[in-house]
Amino acid sequence: MTLVVAAPVVDWGALFEVVWSALVAGVGVTGVFALGILGATRAVDLRRDGHGPAAGLYALLMALAFAGVLAAVVFGIVVMTQK
Repeated sequence: MTLVVAAPVVDWGALFEVVWSALVAGVGVTGVFALGILGATRAVDLRRDGHGPAAGLYALLMALAFAGVLAAVVFGIVVMTQK
């Protein structure tokens, strides 16, 4: 009976880098998207209540957050097509 050892087959450093990068990207993009949703809902609520300047700031937060998510998606596509 021969035992197969995975250590020589698997590059553990590269595997750890992929898992760590995916975790950071997943949590980061999800958090930024959540900020975009928060900005959108607060902007609508504040505008309805007549608080224009505060609603504008939340709308700006929404726009920046969604631009950040779009930038992350574009960056991911560029990285995948470069490899």
